[in-house]
Amino acid sequence: MGKKNARQVEEVSGEPNMSPMIDCCFLLLIFFVVNASQITVSKDPSVRMPAAVSCSELKDAKGCVVVNVFTEPEKMTGNALKKYKENYPPGTIWGVSDGSKNIGYAKGQEQQLTEFISKQKEFFKSKNMDEKMIRLYLRGDQDAPWEYSSGAIRCAAAAGVTNIVFGTLPSR
Repeated sequence: MGKKNARQVEEVSGEPNMSPMIDCCFLLLIFFVVNASQITVSKDPSVRMPAAVSCSELKDAKGCVVVNVFTEPEKMTGNALKKYKENYPPGTIWGVSDGSKNIGYAKGQEQQLTEFISKQKEFFKSKNMDEKMIRLYLRGDQDAPWEYSSGAIRCAAAAGVTNIVFGTLPSR
């Protein structure tokens, strides 16, 4: 047998190695999934939203403290009444959600509603959200008396939330 040629030519592949790029994309995906805060607006089916002649869609729900304003249970019918009774104690005027459970407040519990809104405001501020972006998203039932919505607005003002968004449905 002869000597091996000292100058053997190595074959070089022209294809780039994709595994570092795939690893990097996977790590970025995990980073964004873990750091993304899920923003949901608690749309209670017990609240029948009023229709508005001119309205625009809420594009960004970040910073919204959602308060559902209910009408009297006597005015509710069907599925709305069933959902109301399942989720809230009797006499509930304002319904809120802390992400894990529904909380209902009745007349005379304005201080507790103010504390809830204040806690939500502090939560959003802890996420480095601009205080101007923290808003009260008021979802009032079309048959609810104005005094119920007015009470929620007073509670928000006492908690330092002055930006208010009224939830409505577009007119047909």
